[in-house]
Amino acid sequence: MSERPFQVGDWVRHPEFGDGLILEARGAGEAASVVVSFPDNTRRRLMVKFANLSRLEPPAGAKASSEDAKPARARSPRKRAGG
Repeated sequence: MSERPFQVGDWVRHPEFGDGLILEARGAGEAASVVVSFPDNTRRRLMVKFANLSRLEPPAGAKASSEDAKPARARSPRKRAGG
């Protein structure tokens, strides 16, 4: 039986970049890719077939739902009146 594909909200370990949270998952099979957020505040798009990722249990206190995995929207600076 094959393992389920990586999904948004999965915690993973990459041999070079460390532990991270999947923010986006695209494609299937040989074309599957993921965007992972790592502790150094980088986001990397990785091809699953080359990335050697292993699935982790969510860290203590971490929420693993896909709703929490969505990246925050950047806020535009507010203009001051009269300035």
